[in-house]
Amino acid sequence: MEFPWNFHSSSAISEYHRRHFTDPMITLKRMETKKNSMSTVFLLLGFVICDATTPYASPSSHSGHLKPFGYSGPFRSAAEREGFPAVADFFENYVFAKRPLLMKNAAKSHPAFQLWDDDYFRQKIVTPPMSVRTVKKQSGGVKTPAVSMKLDEFVSRYQAEELYMVNQAPPSILRDIALPKPLQCDAVTPSLLESKFWFSNGGTKSSVHIDEGENIMCVYRGVKTFLLIDPQAAVNGTPVHHDASLYHSIDPDRVDYHKYPTLVGVEYTRVDVAAGDCLYIPVDWIHQVSSVNRNIALTFFFDLRMVDKDRIANCPTDGDFSVTADHFEYLGFDGPKVLRYNLLDLVKDGSISLDDLAAFIAKLFAKIKKEVPSAGITELATSALKLLDKNGNQLVKKDDILQLTDQELTNFRLFVLS
Repeated sequence: MEFPWNFHSSSAISEYHRRHFTDPMITLKRMETKKNSMSTVFLLLGFVICDATTPYASPSSHSGHLKPFGYSGPFRSAAEREGFPAVADFFENYVFAKRPLLMKNAAKSHPAFQLWDDDYFRQKIVTPPMSVRTVKKQSGGVKTPAVSMKLDEFVSRYQAEELYMVNQAPPSILRDIALPKPLQCDAVTPSLLESKFWFSNGGTKSSVHIDEGENIMCVYRGVKTFLLIDPQAAVNGTPVHHDASLYHSIDPDRVDYHKYPTLVGVEYTRVDVAAGDCLYIPVDWIHQVSSVNRNIALTFFFDLRMVDKDRIANCPTDGDFSVTADHFEYLGFDGPKVLRYNLLDLVKDGSISLDDLAAFIAKLFAKIKKEVPSAGITELATSALKLLDKNGNQLVKKDDILQLTDQELTNFRLFVLS
């Protein structure tokens, strides 16, 4: 059975589900796999998957070898609700529990769902120049080539060229979007990080990656297919972990099980997000995304550390679809408030260690895909610690971080990355 990765219709998706989830031979094969499993431990370059089940004589005998990521499962479904849940329900049952949630038809009441066609974009929406990728398949660890163009130029070209607009959503886009109901509360809105706009004629494939923030993605045209892996899921009792890297070097079209043998036994949560649906993805969940047909989506990222958890229970239960997303402040992943929280997370046993700060700085460079020798990272971390030491006592404690102004935090980031 070939995996219909380049879906061209919803019927292809339905046929895949019918064959893969109901075929008795596949079910029997899974039962035999579980019965005859044995344990192995391997280190992956981007994620560490320990003690994975590997029932095959060799990785090349696995049915997913040299096939697309997630080809052979096993699969499970995400939780599903009709529309958006109330704020307290969403946080208590999904965010705090780290459970993905498919919210069917939740975005159909947004103006964008009715308005967003190419003529509307040409005639009604004015944007600044935005980032447009010139390849649709993203490779982990490799900077994706991109150009800059306004939305009207993109609309005139994207059907005939391999273009994929991925950019922070400008106000002219956000005014057609209601802020998702689970985020409409004063206890939550200060945690908003970024809203990102995704637009292509389909056929896009992301790398295998994790996001830095909690994520609600709403699809307005086309279908996006998500394959997710719970980082805390246990294979033979051992959790699946990831390291500091956000992107993995796995080729999502052709997974080499000789190179990545511990993918055997990993369970995938597969979700098809149709036009009008929204999907919540917990932070740190490993995932890969592909798109079908003309495809437009918008993502809202937020930081759970900045949510006032004590006030969640008092949030309104009804959403207001007139509250459009352009009326809110987005902190940015690299903003000073987020950096303050990131530095506070490094405080262990009362202070920040040189090794922990060096690892944090290495992650910053990995994010911008810049290679720096380990000796250079250590030297930089030593100087950076002195910048953070407000009291000059050779220790960087919680109070030192809290006393830093936003400008000082911005200067710290510029110093590290300069």
